[in-house]
Amino acid sequence: MNIIEELAQIARTRPETLKKRKENGTKIIGYTGRFIPEELILASGATPYLICRGGEPEPPDAVLPYMLRFMSPFVRAQIGYYLLGMDPVIPILDATVVQCSDCQMARLADLFEYFQLPTARIGIPPDWKKTISADYYYRGLARLRDTLEDLTGNKISDGNLRESIDRVNKVRDLLKKINLLRKEQQPPIGGYDFIRLNHYSFYCDVDEVVEKFSNVYKQLKKGGRLFPEEAPRILLAGHVVSVGDYVVPKLVESSGAVIVAEVLDEGMRQYLRSVKTEGDLMRNLAETYYLERVPPSIFQPAWEERMTFMKELIAGFDVDGVIWYQLSFDEVYDMESSVVSKVMDDMSIPLLKLESSYEYAREATGPLATRVETFIKSIERKRT
Repeated sequence: MNIIEELAQIARTRPETLKKRKENGTKIIGYTGRFIPEELILASGATPYLICRGGEPEPPDAVLPYMLRFMSPFVRAQIGYYLLGMDPVIPILDATVVQCSDCQMARLADLFEYFQLPTARIGIPPDWKKTISADYYYRGLARLRDTLEDLTGNKISDGNLRESIDRVNKVRDLLKKINLLRKEQQPPIGGYDFIRLNHYSFYCDVDEVVEKFSNVYKQLKKGGRLFPEEAPRILLAGHVVSVGDYVVPKLVESSGAVIVAEVLDEGMRQYLRSVKTEGDLMRNLAETYYLERVPPSIFQPAWEERMTFMKELIAGFDVDGVIWYQLSFDEVYDMESSVVSKVMDDMSIPLLKLESSYEYAREATGPLATRVETFIKSIERKRT
């Protein structure tokens, strides 16, 4: 689809755009994770930049003098791209906001500070059902608001915040509409392109995203089916598919299946719920980003909520099989995969577990492709 490639081109030229904005006095704010509301950054007059790259083996290895090998390659990669000079934006950031959701992300914040990059932290308590945890997160957002105001010299008024919330809500609404088209027997868009749309929504200006996504939705509504009616329908679940880490989604869909749904904690925009624009806007942000989202695997106890959501997707999108994609040394997700495996077994839903260290050399991709193809063939045989 031409529009998706147009968005890809805009995302590729984003570093040059941000450098020009910085030269003209605009503050550029980097952030990690999906607990940092970009609405706050936009309301301050700054430009947000999501730090969420992956898929290449060199950046995680570049951090080994500072981080243990037995830590997530995704987390290691975020600072590794900077150390290798492969991310031209991080050096020009006026601040980086790191969500400290576990010890690995906290170590990432440590390293940003160690390399003298201006850093702010937002604590993410995993015991999400406790009132004190939600209040802690809310106070973190309030401090972030103060930090952004001091940095930009702009007051974040309720009017500006409401406007930014409304703009980002339009992106969410369009992603939700596009996603629902995947319920069709022959989906007009697959998971690879849908994940990329999510990613491009972070690297293009919000109003530009709304315009492009509106056109994407109109084109998809017209028809034009990319996948055969008998293509196995896959749910992709796990931790994160980061920007550039597309080997698995592409393998799945080049092997004859279609990804019709995702349950990923990072790398995807939370589009199922919009932020309310009435009442206390800061509280609304905290509730949507912390309490109303599907609880990620770091939140405990939350297995029942996650499994209920996954079951709803399996039923609503007519899923034939689940692929669990995790990264090496992500022990939380390794434990979560055991729960998912049992639930899928009880439901008689086939499950394939894949684990990656971003080592996609030819000798590694071959066995990976064989496993994916065999899994999809097994689903096809089960249907006959």
